[in-house]
Amino acid sequence: MNIIILGAGKVGSYLTSGLAEEGHDILVIDHDKDVLDKLLASNDVMGIVGDGRDPEVLMDADVSSCDLFIAITLSDDVNLIASTIAKKLGAKNIIIRLRESQYINQKEIIEDITSASRIINPEMIAAKDIQRALKYSHALNVESFFRDQAIMMELVISEGSSLVGSKISDLNAYSAEYHTLIGIVNNNGKVYIPHGSYVLEQGEKIYIIGAKEGADRFYKKEVLDRIEIKNVLIIGAGAISTHLTGLLLERGFGVTVVEIDKKRAEEISEKFSDAVVINADGSDPDVLEEVRIENFDAMVCLTGMDEENILISLLGEKYGIEKIIAKVNRTKLLKMTGILDIDTTFTPKRVASDVINRIIRSKENARGSSITSLYRLEDDQVEVIEFAAIEHSDILNKKLRDLNIREDTLIACIKHEERDGQIEVPNGDSMISLGDRVLVITTNHTFQVIDDVLE
Repeated sequence: MNIIILGAGKVGSYLTSGLAEEGHDILVIDHDKDVLDKLLASNDVMGIVGDGRDPEVLMDADVSSCDLFIAITLSDDVNLIASTIAKKLGAKNIIIRLRESQYINQKEIIEDITSASRIINPEMIAAKDIQRALKYSHALNVESFFRDQAIMMELVISEGSSLVGSKISDLNAYSAEYHTLIGIVNNNGKVYIPHGSYVLEQGEKIYIIGAKEGADRFYKKEVLDRIEIKNVLIIGAGAISTHLTGLLLERGFGVTVVEIDKKRAEEISEKFSDAVVINADGSDPDVLEEVRIENFDAMVCLTGMDEENILISLLGEKYGIEKIIAKVNRTKLLKMTGILDIDTTFTPKRVASDVINRIIRSKENARGSSITSLYRLEDDQVEVIEFAAIEHSDILNKKLRDLNIREDTLIACIKHEERDGQIEVPNGDSMISLGDRVLVITTNHTFQVIDDVLE
């Protein structure tokens, strides 16, 4: 795919490296020659020094022939103007990074003006990921589908679970009661799409998927020794913290924010009257003792410095905090020191890059508009693909039990558009109608249209 990336900052650089390794033709535009030279020195890509808002720069980049134009600078205004011009010059698809509320709140207008395939807000995406990690604190991984109406979560089958020793075919009652099913099993690195005869074992990792409410109830039943997180301590009051505070308060969490900068502390305090905001240095052990760190169930470290976030996380471990999440951009720090479990950290640039990669993969693999989203799990061994049920498909209006579905494939979830978006975890009597959204789990990497699920 021919891709032009505007912006060679943290997100742009990380995205460029990943896409270049996958064999895409990449051209990067940035106004800072030193930043661009550094990126070009470590990646086999092309570059142009210039202002992305300048039509001549975009024409020099041959934007008219690009398959995808990604505007991902730190300036919303630059991204918006450049994307509008790029579309006018003939760019086939557009992805825009926008963060300011006046733009985010008018996404439909901006999408109409620019014909953008997607508008992304990395900080909001990161905040949602953290919020889910706090809600499902014992889950190893959580993904959402159909605009958060369906959830897939990765759990370990623990000692005492009623799943131990059960055949998949014996779990119909689970599927009916919790509106969930088990879509993937990882047994010591061997990955399966389990069918009726598969027997579940203690210690296996499983991915359960279903409507959000059912998945919530399944989680509460299976995680027997879970500690429910109620009170969260956030260190740092940047953009991610602001989004996260709002999400947590909406869901009934108690939130305390510690921010060293007085202006930022005042801003977040004014925005969220229900949050406790303290203007102090969150990396100071005396401050953490004063806020009674031991009384919090979770701590999220979101300062602008990786070293501080690592240090604060270590202090949190010392005080026995149940769940600790740290923002770390330079993941080499973790690999070199080995002092933190990598699962307790997240990298904003990777969060945004993963979303963009997902969009690119779906467009790259799609014929027409059948694939709407594509996820890869378990070191890319499994694909979770969202299809649109289109005309003339062989699967339409037939019971699933009457279809010859591949052994390496599972129809995991159906969103019935004509039933007000109802989410169904299917059984043998389920049928797919025109316009439905269908979630397919497979170890096959060749699917392009929904009929590929058939033998």
